Amino acid sequence: MTRALGLVLATAVLVLAMIAAVPARAHGPEGHEEEAAPTETVEAAADAPGAADGEEPVVVAEVPAAPVMTFLKTLHPATVHFPIAFLLLAGLLEALGLARGDARFEQTVRLLVIAGAVGAGIAALFGWIHTGLWLGGEPAMRWHRWTGTGIAIGSILLLAFSRRDSRTIFRALLALLCVALVLQGYWGGELAHGAGHLV
Repeated sequence: MTRALGLVLATAVLVLAMIAAVPARAHGPEGHEEEAAPTETVEAAADAPGAADGEEPVVVAEVPAAPVMTFLKTLHPATVHFPIAFLLLAGLLEALGLARGDARFEQTVRLLVIAGAVGAGIAALFGWIHTGLWLGGEPAMRWHRWTGTGIAIGSILLLAFSRRDSRTIFRALLALLCVALVLQGYWGGELAHGAGHLV
Protein backbone atom coordinates (compact mmCIF):
# COMPACT_ATOMS: atom_id res chain seq x y z
CA MET A 1 0.00 0.00 0.00
CA THR A 2 2.85 2.38 0.86
CA ARG A 3 4.57 1.54 -2.41
CA ALA A 4 1.38 2.21 -4.40
CA LEU A 5 0.89 5.54 -2.60
CA GLY A 6 4.49 6.47 -3.39
CA LEU A 7 3.89 5.64 -7.06
CA VAL A 8 0.73 7.77 -7.12
CA LEU A 9 2.54 10.73 -5.54
CA ALA A 10 5.55 10.38 -7.84
CA THR A 11 3.23 10.21 -10.84
CA ALA A 12 1.31 13.28 -9.66
CA VAL A 13 4.58 15.23 -9.31
CA LEU A 14 5.70 14.05 -12.77
CA VAL A 15 2.39 15.04 -14.38
CA LEU A 16 2.40 18.45 -12.69
CA ALA A 17 6.01 19.02 -13.81
CA MET A 18 5.02 18.18 -17.38
CA ILE A 19 2.02 20.50 -17.16
CA ALA A 20 4.31 23.34 -16.11
CA ALA A 21 6.60 22.64 -19.08
CA VAL A 22 3.83 22.63 -21.71
CA PRO A 23 2.34 25.84 -23.12
CA ALA A 24 -1.04 26.24 -21.49
CA ARG A 25 -2.87 27.06 -24.73
CA ALA A 26 -1.89 23.86 -26.54
CA HIS A 27 -4.70 24.19 -29.09
CA GLY A 28 -4.94 27.95 -29.42
CA PRO A 29 -8.31 29.66 -29.21
CA GLU A 30 -11.06 27.12 -28.81
CA GLY A 31 -14.22 27.32 -30.86
CA HIS A 32 -16.57 26.47 -27.98
CA GLU A 33 -15.50 29.43 -25.91
CA GLU A 34 -17.78 32.40 -26.04
CA GLU A 35 -16.58 35.89 -26.84
CA ALA A 36 -15.12 37.66 -23.83
CA ALA A 37 -17.82 39.60 -22.03
CA PRO A 38 -17.46 43.36 -22.23
CA THR A 39 -16.54 45.12 -19.02
CA GLU A 40 -19.86 46.89 -18.95
CA THR A 41 -23.22 46.36 -20.64
CA VAL A 42 -26.30 48.52 -21.11
CA GLU A 43 -29.61 46.92 -20.18
CA ALA A 44 -32.34 46.91 -22.82
CA ALA A 45 -34.38 50.13 -22.64
CA ALA A 46 -37.63 48.27 -22.00
CA ASP A 47 -36.16 46.44 -19.01
CA ALA A 48 -34.07 49.25 -17.56
CA PRO A 49 -35.35 50.81 -14.34
CA GLY A 50 -36.68 54.27 -14.99
CA ALA A 51 -36.77 53.80 -18.78
CA ALA A 52 -40.49 54.52 -18.86
CA ASP A 53 -39.81 57.86 -17.09
CA GLY A 54 -37.31 58.92 -19.76
CA GLU A 55 -34.24 58.30 -17.57
CA GLU A 56 -30.95 56.95 -18.92
CA PRO A 57 -30.60 53.13 -19.06
CA VAL A 58 -28.69 51.57 -16.19
CA VAL A 59 -25.08 50.57 -16.89
CA VAL A 60 -24.29 47.21 -15.30
CA ALA A 61 -20.62 46.55 -14.59
CA GLU A 62 -19.36 43.00 -15.27
CA VAL A 63 -16.93 41.63 -12.71
CA PRO A 64 -13.78 40.47 -14.53
CA ALA A 65 -12.51 36.96 -13.75
CA ALA A 66 -9.66 36.70 -11.25
CA PRO A 67 -6.25 36.22 -12.94
CA VAL A 68 -5.75 32.88 -11.17
CA MET A 69 -9.06 31.52 -12.51
CA THR A 70 -8.27 32.84 -15.98
CA PHE A 71 -4.96 30.96 -15.86
CA LEU A 72 -6.53 27.75 -14.49
CA LYS A 73 -9.12 27.79 -17.28
CA THR A 74 -6.34 27.64 -19.87
CA LEU A 75 -4.75 24.47 -18.44
CA HIS A 76 -7.31 21.91 -19.68
CA PRO A 77 -5.87 21.51 -23.21
CA ALA A 78 -2.37 21.06 -21.79
CA THR A 79 -3.41 18.28 -19.39
CA VAL A 80 -5.45 16.00 -21.66
CA HIS A 81 -2.59 14.47 -23.66
CA PHE A 82 -0.87 12.66 -20.80
CA PRO A 83 -3.75 10.38 -19.72
CA ILE A 84 -4.50 9.63 -23.37
CA ALA A 85 -0.91 8.50 -23.97
CA PHE A 86 -0.58 6.59 -20.67
CA LEU A 87 -3.87 4.69 -20.91
CA LEU A 88 -3.61 3.87 -24.63
CA LEU A 89 -0.05 2.59 -24.09
CA ALA A 90 -1.31 0.51 -21.15
CA GLY A 91 -3.95 -0.99 -23.46
CA LEU A 92 -1.36 -1.73 -26.16
CA LEU A 93 1.06 -3.42 -23.74
CA GLU A 94 -1.75 -5.42 -22.11
CA ALA A 95 -2.91 -6.64 -25.54
CA LEU A 96 0.67 -7.52 -26.47
CA GLY A 97 1.17 -9.46 -23.23
CA LEU A 98 -2.13 -11.29 -23.74
CA ALA A 99 -1.25 -12.21 -27.34
CA ARG A 100 2.13 -13.59 -26.27
CA GLY A 101 0.89 -15.24 -23.09
CA ASP A 102 3.50 -13.20 -21.27
CA ALA A 103 2.98 -11.54 -17.88
CA ARG A 104 6.16 -9.44 -17.87
CA PHE A 105 4.35 -6.23 -18.89
CA GLU A 106 1.96 -6.33 -15.92
CA GLN A 107 3.97 -4.02 -13.66
CA THR A 108 4.54 -1.55 -16.50
CA VAL A 109 0.84 -1.63 -17.35
CA ARG A 110 -0.03 -0.99 -13.70
CA LEU A 111 2.35 1.99 -13.54
CA LEU A 112 0.83 3.39 -16.76
CA VAL A 113 -2.67 2.93 -15.33
CA ILE A 114 -1.68 4.79 -12.15
CA ALA A 115 -0.21 7.63 -14.21
CA GLY A 116 -3.25 7.61 -16.51
CA ALA A 117 -5.70 7.70 -13.60
CA VAL A 118 -3.90 10.62 -11.97
CA GLY A 119 -3.67 12.42 -15.33
CA ALA A 120 -7.33 11.75 -16.18
CA GLY A 121 -8.42 13.13 -12.82
CA ILE A 122 -6.34 16.28 -13.36
CA ALA A 123 -7.62 16.70 -16.94
CA ALA A 124 -11.25 16.27 -15.85
CA LEU A 125 -10.77 18.73 -12.98
CA PHE A 126 -9.34 21.37 -15.33
CA GLY A 127 -12.11 20.59 -17.82
CA TRP A 128 -14.73 21.45 -15.22
CA ILE A 129 -12.77 24.57 -14.23
CA HIS A 130 -12.58 25.50 -17.92
CA THR A 131 -16.36 25.48 -18.43
CA GLY A 132 -17.54 25.96 -14.87
CA LEU A 133 -20.67 24.20 -13.64
CA TRP A 134 -22.37 25.03 -16.92
CA LEU A 135 -24.14 21.96 -18.31
CA GLY A 136 -25.35 23.34 -21.63
CA GLY A 137 -23.68 23.55 -24.98
CA GLU A 138 -23.76 21.73 -28.28
CA PRO A 139 -23.94 17.90 -28.35
CA ALA A 140 -20.16 17.54 -28.88
CA MET A 141 -19.59 19.63 -25.75
CA ARG A 142 -21.96 17.53 -23.65
CA TRP A 143 -20.46 14.26 -24.92
CA HIS A 144 -16.95 15.57 -24.27
CA ARG A 145 -17.81 16.71 -20.73
CA TRP A 146 -19.45 13.49 -19.57
CA THR A 147 -17.13 11.09 -21.41
CA GLY A 148 -14.15 12.86 -19.84
CA THR A 149 -15.72 12.63 -16.40
CA GLY A 150 -16.47 8.93 -17.04
CA ILE A 151 -12.88 8.28 -18.13
CA ALA A 152 -11.57 9.82 -14.91
CA ILE A 153 -13.90 7.68 -12.79
CA GLY A 154 -13.26 4.59 -14.93
CA SER A 155 -9.49 5.03 -14.58
CA ILE A 156 -9.79 4.95 -10.81
CA LEU A 157 -11.94 1.80 -11.04
CA LEU A 158 -9.31 0.32 -13.36
CA LEU A 159 -6.76 0.63 -10.56
CA ALA A 160 -8.95 -1.51 -8.32
CA PHE A 161 -8.91 -4.31 -10.90
CA SER A 162 -5.24 -4.04 -11.83
CA ARG A 163 -4.19 -6.99 -9.67
CA ARG A 164 -3.42 -10.21 -11.48
CA ASP A 165 -6.32 -12.18 -9.95
CA SER A 166 -8.93 -9.91 -11.60
CA ARG A 167 -7.28 -9.57 -15.02
CA THR A 168 -10.40 -10.37 -17.09
CA ILE A 169 -12.42 -7.49 -15.64
CA PHE A 170 -9.32 -5.28 -15.83
CA ARG A 171 -8.83 -6.04 -19.54
CA ALA A 172 -12.49 -5.42 -20.38
CA LEU A 173 -12.49 -2.09 -18.54
CA LEU A 174 -9.15 -1.06 -20.09
CA ALA A 175 -10.47 -1.87 -23.59
CA LEU A 176 -13.61 0.18 -22.90
CA LEU A 177 -11.52 3.11 -21.66
CA CYS A 178 -9.30 2.96 -24.76
CA VAL A 179 -12.38 3.21 -27.01
CA ALA A 180 -13.74 6.06 -24.86
CA LEU A 181 -10.39 7.89 -25.12
CA VAL A 182 -10.47 7.77 -28.91
CA LEU A 183 -14.04 9.11 -28.96
CA GLN A 184 -13.12 11.73 -26.36
CA GLY A 185 -10.20 12.90 -28.48
CA TYR A 186 -12.52 13.21 -31.48
CA TRP A 187 -15.05 15.33 -29.55
CA GLY A 188 -12.25 17.46 -28.16
CA GLY A 189 -11.01 18.02 -31.71
CA GLU A 190 -14.50 19.03 -32.79
CA LEU A 191 -14.56 21.66 -30.05
CA ALA A 192 -11.02 22.93 -30.59
CA HIS A 193 -10.87 22.86 -34.40
CA GLY A 194 -14.49 23.01 -35.53
CA ALA A 195 -17.11 20.56 -36.75
CA GLY A 196 -15.90 18.01 -39.29
CA HIS A 197 -12.24 18.69 -38.38
CA LEU A 198 -11.10 15.31 -39.76
CA VAL A 199 -12.41 15.89 -43.30
